[in-house]
Amino acid sequence: MWAALLLISAGLGPFAGTLALAVHTTGVLGRLFAEAIENAPPEPGFALRAQGVGPGRVFVYATLPQVLPQLMSYSLYRWENNIRAAAVLGVVGAGGLGQLLAFHMGLFQMDKTATILAAMLLLVAIVDASSFALRRWLTR
Repeated sequence: MWAALLLISAGLGPFAGTLALAVHTTGVLGRLFAEAIENAPPEPGFALRAQGVGPGRVFVYATLPQVLPQLMSYSLYRWENNIRAAAVLGVVGAGGLGQLLAFHMGLFQMDKTATILAAMLLLVAIVDASSFALRRWLTR
């Protein structure tokens, strides 16, 4: 839906596709981040507040360390999702990897199509590996 609306307002090309992914991802991550922060155990924050610590420091020292692995996981998941969504958006004229994929498939250039698919798989594998490493490092 965002791609169709932004294609009308921004025209064909990668700018509309980037805007569509950015708007959608911002909304999804905002919702997920808010729920993660809301569901964090409040006891560490209560302990700091009882000692007279302000709300900003309570968030930084009590809430954020509890939810940071989850926030990183959500962010990396959405990045991986956007890599795959870029392929779909390109097919409908919003630029990106999908536009290259559709172009080379249309010309039956299967060697170049395979290279683009391999690059997409490599990007997703890198995001998965970095997500695993970051979550492991943050939960030590």
